[in-house]
Amino acid sequence: MKKKLISLALVLAFILLCLGGCSSNSKDKYTVYYLDINKSVLVPKEYEVQSTKVDDVIEELLGVLSNDTDSPKYFQPIPSDVKVKECKLNEGNLIIDFSGDYYSIKDTKEVLTRAAITKTMLQIEGVNKVTFYVSNKQLVDENGNVVSSMTNDSFIDNYGDESSFLVKKGLSLYYATEDGESLICEKKFVDVDERKFIADVVLDNIRKKPDVDNAKVAVPEDTKVLYTAISDGVCYVTLDSTLLTEKSDISNKAIIYSIVNSLCDSADVKTVVIKISNTNAKTQQNNLEISGTYVADKSMVVEVVSSKEMV
Repeated sequence: MKKKLISLALVLAFILLCLGGCSSNSKDKYTVYYLDINKSVLVPKEYEVQSTKVDDVIEELLGVLSNDTDSPKYFQPIPSDVKVKECKLNEGNLIIDFSGDYYSIKDTKEVLTRAAITKTMLQIEGVNKVTFYVSNKQLVDENGNVVSSMTNDSFIDNYGDESSFLVKKGLSLYYATEDGESLICEKKFVDVDERKFIADVVLDNIRKKPDVDNAKVAVPEDTKVLYTAISDGVCYVTLDSTLLTEKSDISNKAIIYSIVNSLCDSADVKTVVIKISNTNAKTQQNNLEISGTYVADKSMVVEVVSSKEMV
Protein backbone atom coordinates (compact mmCIF):
# COMPACT_ATOMS: atom_id res chain seq x y z
CA MET A 1 0.00 0.00 0.00
CA LYS A 2 2.83 2.33 0.90
CA LYS A 3 4.55 1.62 -2.44
CA LYS A 4 1.32 2.43 -4.30
CA LEU A 5 1.04 5.77 -2.50
CA ILE A 6 4.65 6.62 -3.32
CA SER A 7 4.07 5.69 -6.97
CA LEU A 8 0.91 7.81 -7.10
CA ALA A 9 2.75 10.74 -5.56
CA LEU A 10 5.52 10.44 -8.15
CA VAL A 11 2.98 10.36 -10.99
CA LEU A 12 1.22 13.45 -9.63
CA ALA A 13 4.54 15.24 -9.23
CA PHE A 14 5.46 14.39 -12.83
CA ILE A 15 2.09 15.69 -14.09
CA LEU A 16 2.47 18.93 -12.13
CA LEU A 17 5.99 19.35 -13.49
CA CYS A 18 4.70 18.91 -17.06
CA LEU A 19 1.87 21.35 -16.48
CA GLY A 20 4.28 23.86 -14.99
CA GLY A 21 6.53 23.51 -18.01
CA CYS A 22 3.62 23.98 -20.39
CA SER A 23 2.47 27.09 -18.52
CA SER A 24 5.87 28.75 -18.73
CA ASN A 25 5.96 28.23 -22.50
CA SER A 26 2.47 29.57 -23.26
CA LYS A 27 2.90 33.28 -22.65
CA ASP A 28 0.75 35.50 -24.84
CA LYS A 29 2.37 37.33 -27.72
CA TYR A 30 1.25 40.81 -28.75
CA THR A 31 2.10 43.15 -31.58
CA VAL A 32 3.44 46.37 -30.11
CA TYR A 33 3.41 49.40 -32.40
CA TYR A 34 6.30 51.86 -32.41
CA LEU A 35 7.12 54.98 -34.48
CA ASP A 36 9.69 54.82 -37.26
CA ILE A 37 12.86 56.93 -37.33
CA ASN A 38 10.98 59.84 -38.97
CA LYS A 39 8.08 59.37 -36.55
CA SER A 40 5.75 59.26 -39.53
CA VAL A 41 4.67 55.59 -39.81
CA LEU A 42 4.08 52.71 -37.42
CA VAL A 43 6.53 49.86 -36.93
CA PRO A 44 4.99 46.60 -35.58
CA LYS A 45 7.12 44.40 -33.32
CA GLU A 46 6.22 41.14 -31.58
CA TYR A 47 6.32 41.20 -27.78
CA GLU A 48 5.78 38.39 -25.25
CA VAL A 49 4.00 39.57 -22.12
CA GLN A 50 5.05 38.31 -18.72
CA SER A 51 1.77 39.18 -16.97
CA THR A 52 -1.41 37.10 -16.96
CA LYS A 53 -4.12 39.25 -15.36
CA VAL A 54 -5.77 41.79 -17.69
CA ASP A 55 -4.95 44.80 -15.49
CA ASP A 56 -1.33 43.70 -15.27
CA VAL A 57 -1.10 43.15 -19.04
CA ILE A 58 -2.44 46.68 -19.62
CA GLU A 59 0.13 48.13 -17.25
CA GLU A 60 2.94 46.08 -18.79
CA LEU A 61 2.13 47.07 -22.37
CA LEU A 62 1.79 50.75 -21.46
CA GLY A 63 5.22 50.46 -19.88
CA VAL A 64 6.63 48.96 -23.07
CA LEU A 65 5.08 51.76 -25.12
CA SER A 66 6.74 54.30 -22.80
CA ASN A 67 10.22 52.78 -22.57
CA ASP A 68 13.19 53.51 -24.83
CA THR A 69 13.60 50.85 -27.51
CA ASP A 70 17.42 50.96 -27.66
CA SER A 71 17.04 50.90 -31.44
CA PRO A 72 18.02 53.66 -33.88
CA LYS A 73 15.32 52.51 -36.31
CA TYR A 74 12.15 52.90 -34.23
CA PHE A 75 11.02 54.73 -31.11
CA GLN A 76 8.47 54.38 -28.33
CA PRO A 77 5.18 56.19 -29.12
CA ILE A 78 4.76 57.68 -25.64
CA PRO A 79 7.50 60.32 -25.14
CA SER A 80 9.55 60.15 -21.95
CA ASP A 81 8.07 63.40 -20.62
CA VAL A 82 4.49 62.14 -20.98
CA LYS A 83 3.30 60.08 -18.02
CA VAL A 84 0.37 57.69 -17.71
CA LYS A 85 -1.41 58.99 -14.61
CA GLU A 86 -4.15 56.37 -14.49
CA CYS A 87 -5.82 53.71 -16.61
CA LYS A 88 -9.00 51.75 -16.00
CA LEU A 89 -11.09 49.28 -17.97
CA ASN A 90 -14.81 49.99 -17.78
CA GLU A 91 -17.19 47.71 -19.71
CA GLY A 92 -14.77 47.24 -22.58
CA ASN A 93 -13.66 50.89 -22.69
CA LEU A 94 -10.03 51.35 -21.68
CA ILE A 95 -9.61 54.89 -20.36
CA ILE A 96 -6.01 56.13 -20.27
CA ASP A 97 -5.31 59.42 -18.49
CA PHE A 98 -2.05 61.14 -19.49
CA SER A 99 -0.18 64.04 -17.94
CA GLY A 100 -0.60 67.52 -19.44
CA ASP A 101 2.61 67.10 -21.45
CA TYR A 102 0.61 64.96 -23.88
CA TYR A 103 -0.47 68.16 -25.64
CA SER A 104 3.15 68.81 -26.61
CA ILE A 105 2.77 65.99 -29.19
CA LYS A 106 1.71 67.65 -32.42
CA ASP A 107 0.15 66.93 -35.82
CA THR A 108 0.90 63.59 -37.52
CA LYS A 109 3.00 62.34 -34.62
CA GLU A 110 0.05 62.77 -32.25
CA VAL A 111 -2.25 60.81 -34.56
CA LEU A 112 0.34 58.04 -34.85
CA THR A 113 0.83 58.01 -31.08
CA ARG A 114 -2.89 57.42 -30.61
CA ALA A 115 -2.89 54.78 -33.34
CA ALA A 116 0.09 52.92 -31.85
CA ILE A 117 -1.37 52.86 -28.34
CA THR A 118 -4.89 51.99 -29.50
CA LYS A 119 -3.82 49.20 -31.86
CA THR A 120 -1.60 47.69 -29.15
CA MET A 121 -4.18 47.83 -26.36
CA LEU A 122 -7.09 46.52 -28.45
CA GLN A 123 -5.35 43.15 -28.62
CA ILE A 124 -6.00 42.65 -24.90
CA GLU A 125 -8.98 40.44 -24.13
CA GLY A 126 -11.93 42.56 -22.98
CA VAL A 127 -10.67 45.83 -24.46
CA ASN A 128 -13.08 46.94 -27.21
CA LYS A 129 -12.20 50.62 -27.45
CA VAL A 130 -9.70 53.11 -26.05
CA THR A 131 -10.42 56.62 -24.75
CA PHE A 132 -7.71 59.20 -24.09
CA TYR A 133 -7.84 61.66 -21.22
CA VAL A 134 -5.34 64.40 -20.37
CA SER A 135 -5.24 65.65 -16.78
CA ASN A 136 -8.64 64.10 -15.99
CA LYS A 137 -10.37 65.64 -19.04
CA GLN A 138 -11.11 63.86 -22.33
CA LEU A 139 -8.57 64.63 -25.05
CA VAL A 140 -9.48 67.45 -27.44
CA ASP A 141 -8.03 68.20 -30.86
CA GLU A 142 -6.49 71.50 -32.02
CA ASN A 143 -9.99 72.87 -32.72
CA GLY A 144 -11.20 72.08 -29.21
CA ASN A 145 -13.32 69.10 -30.31
CA VAL A 146 -13.43 66.06 -28.05
CA VAL A 147 -11.59 63.04 -29.49
CA SER A 148 -14.04 60.14 -29.22
CA SER A 149 -13.24 56.61 -28.13
CA MET A 150 -11.13 54.80 -30.71
CA THR A 151 -11.17 51.34 -32.27
CA ASN A 152 -9.15 49.76 -35.08
CA ASP A 153 -11.66 51.28 -37.50
CA SER A 154 -10.50 54.74 -36.43
CA PHE A 155 -7.20 54.37 -38.29
CA ILE A 156 -5.85 53.28 -41.63
CA ASP A 157 -3.05 50.74 -41.18
CA ASN A 158 0.00 52.93 -41.61
CA TYR A 159 3.00 50.73 -41.00
CA GLY A 160 5.46 49.50 -43.57
CA ASP A 161 8.19 50.97 -45.74
CA GLU A 162 9.04 54.32 -44.23
CA SER A 163 9.94 55.73 -47.67
CA SER A 164 6.41 55.39 -49.06
CA PHE A 165 3.16 56.55 -47.50
CA LEU A 166 0.85 56.06 -50.49
CA VAL A 167 -1.27 52.98 -51.09
CA LYS A 168 -4.08 52.22 -53.52
CA LYS A 169 -7.46 51.96 -51.84
CA GLY A 170 -10.84 51.27 -53.41
CA LEU A 171 -13.46 53.89 -52.51
CA SER A 172 -17.15 54.29 -53.31
CA LEU A 173 -17.72 58.03 -53.65
CA TYR A 174 -21.09 59.68 -54.13
CA TYR A 175 -21.48 62.85 -56.20
CA ALA A 176 -24.45 64.97 -57.26
CA THR A 177 -26.12 64.73 -60.65
CA GLU A 178 -26.12 67.79 -62.89
CA ASP A 179 -29.52 68.92 -61.58
CA GLY A 180 -28.33 68.54 -57.97
CA GLU A 181 -31.26 66.34 -56.98
CA SER A 182 -29.83 62.80 -57.23
CA LEU A 183 -26.55 60.96 -56.73
CA ILE A 184 -24.04 59.10 -58.88
CA CYS A 185 -21.73 56.56 -57.24
CA GLU A 186 -18.20 56.41 -58.60
CA LYS A 187 -16.16 53.37 -57.57
CA LYS A 188 -12.45 53.84 -58.08
CA PHE A 189 -8.99 53.32 -56.64
CA VAL A 190 -7.27 56.39 -55.25
CA ASP A 191 -3.83 57.03 -53.80
CA VAL A 192 -4.27 57.20 -50.03
CA ASP A 193 -1.83 58.71 -47.56
CA GLU A 194 -1.56 56.01 -44.90
CA ARG A 195 -1.00 58.61 -42.20
CA LYS A 196 -4.53 60.00 -42.54
CA PHE A 197 -7.81 58.87 -40.95
CA ILE A 198 -9.97 56.94 -43.38
CA ALA A 199 -12.88 59.35 -42.77
CA ASP A 200 -10.67 62.30 -43.75
CA VAL A 201 -9.57 60.45 -46.89
CA VAL A 202 -13.19 59.94 -47.94
CA LEU A 203 -14.20 63.53 -47.19
CA ASP A 204 -11.17 64.86 -49.07
CA ASN A 205 -12.09 62.86 -52.15
CA ILE A 206 -15.79 63.73 -52.35
CA ARG A 207 -14.76 67.41 -52.48
CA LYS A 208 -12.62 66.78 -55.57
CA LYS A 209 -13.97 66.84 -59.11
CA PRO A 210 -15.24 63.38 -60.10
CA ASP A 211 -14.05 61.51 -63.18
CA VAL A 212 -17.65 60.96 -64.30
CA ASP A 213 -18.75 63.57 -66.85
CA ASN A 214 -22.35 63.98 -65.72
CA ALA A 215 -21.52 64.22 -62.00
CA LYS A 216 -20.33 67.09 -59.81
CA VAL A 217 -19.28 67.59 -56.21
CA ALA A 218 -22.11 67.98 -53.72
CA VAL A 219 -19.86 69.27 -50.94
CA PRO A 220 -17.98 72.46 -51.95
CA GLU A 221 -14.21 72.04 -52.25
CA ASP A 222 -13.50 74.90 -49.83
CA THR A 223 -15.63 73.35 -47.07
CA LYS A 224 -13.38 72.75 -44.07
CA VAL A 225 -13.51 69.47 -42.18
CA LEU A 226 -13.02 70.52 -38.56
CA TYR A 227 -13.32 67.15 -36.87
CA THR A 228 -13.74 63.45 -37.63
CA ALA A 229 -13.83 60.41 -35.39
CA ILE A 230 -15.05 56.83 -35.65
CA SER A 231 -16.29 54.91 -32.64
CA ASP A 232 -18.48 51.80 -32.38
CA GLY A 233 -19.49 51.98 -36.05
CA VAL A 234 -20.45 55.66 -35.83
CA CYS A 235 -18.57 58.36 -37.75
CA TYR A 236 -18.72 61.87 -36.29
CA VAL A 237 -18.14 64.73 -38.75
CA THR A 238 -17.97 68.46 -38.00
CA LEU A 239 -17.84 70.85 -40.96
CA ASP A 240 -17.51 74.62 -41.07
CA SER A 241 -20.38 76.87 -42.15
CA THR A 242 -19.11 77.18 -45.74
CA LEU A 243 -21.55 74.40 -46.52
CA LEU A 244 -24.41 76.70 -45.48
CA THR A 245 -23.26 80.07 -46.81
CA GLU A 246 -21.98 79.15 -50.27
CA LYS A 247 -24.60 79.43 -53.02
CA SER A 248 -25.33 76.03 -54.51
CA ASP A 249 -27.87 74.32 -56.74
CA ILE A 250 -27.36 71.06 -54.85
CA SER A 251 -30.23 69.92 -52.64
CA ASN A 252 -29.56 69.46 -48.94
CA LYS A 253 -30.54 65.80 -49.27
CA ALA A 254 -27.93 65.26 -52.00
CA ILE A 255 -25.29 66.98 -49.83
CA ILE A 256 -26.18 64.84 -46.82
CA TYR A 257 -26.12 61.50 -48.62
CA SER A 258 -23.02 62.34 -50.62
CA ILE A 259 -21.29 62.44 -47.23
CA VAL A 260 -23.20 59.63 -45.51
CA ASN A 261 -23.17 57.05 -48.31
CA SER A 262 -19.49 57.67 -49.07
CA LEU A 263 -18.49 57.20 -45.42
CA CYS A 264 -20.71 54.16 -44.84
CA ASP A 265 -19.34 52.39 -47.93
CA SER A 266 -15.69 53.40 -47.78
CA ALA A 267 -15.04 53.89 -44.04
CA ASP A 268 -17.07 50.82 -43.03
CA VAL A 269 -19.41 52.62 -40.61
CA LYS A 270 -23.12 52.14 -39.97
CA THR A 271 -24.12 55.64 -38.89
CA VAL A 272 -22.89 59.17 -39.60
CA VAL A 273 -23.43 62.15 -37.29
CA ILE A 274 -23.06 65.48 -39.11
CA LYS A 275 -22.58 68.76 -37.28
CA ILE A 276 -22.10 72.24 -38.76
CA SER A 277 -19.96 74.60 -36.67
CA ASN A 278 -20.11 78.40 -36.28
CA THR A 279 -23.64 78.90 -37.60
CA ASN A 280 -25.57 82.17 -37.25
CA ALA A 281 -29.18 83.31 -37.49
CA LYS A 282 -29.08 83.49 -41.29
CA THR A 283 -27.87 79.91 -41.66
CA GLN A 284 -29.65 78.30 -38.71
CA GLN A 285 -32.58 76.90 -40.72
CA ASN A 286 -30.26 75.37 -43.30
CA ASN A 287 -28.13 73.99 -40.48
CA LEU A 288 -31.15 72.24 -38.97
CA GLU A 289 -31.83 70.64 -42.33
CA ILE A 290 -28.29 69.21 -42.65
CA SER A 291 -27.09 68.50 -39.10
CA GLY A 292 -28.26 65.20 -37.70
CA THR A 293 -27.75 61.44 -37.44
CA TYR A 294 -28.02 59.38 -40.62
CA VAL A 295 -27.67 55.90 -42.08
CA ALA A 296 -26.92 55.10 -45.71
CA ASP A 297 -29.73 55.68 -48.21
CA LYS A 298 -29.19 54.52 -51.79
CA SER A 299 -32.65 55.55 -53.04
CA MET A 300 -31.20 58.73 -54.58
CA VAL A 301 -28.55 56.87 -56.57
CA VAL A 302 -29.38 56.87 -60.29
CA GLU A 303 -26.09 55.52 -61.63
CA VAL A 304 -23.06 53.52 -60.47
CA VAL A 305 -19.83 53.91 -62.43
CA SER A 306 -16.78 51.73 -61.77
CA SER A 307 -13.25 52.36 -62.98
CA LYS A 308 -11.64 49.57 -65.02
CA GLU A 309 -9.52 48.63 -61.98
CA MET A 310 -12.65 48.13 -59.85
CA VAL A 311 -14.48 45.89 -62.33
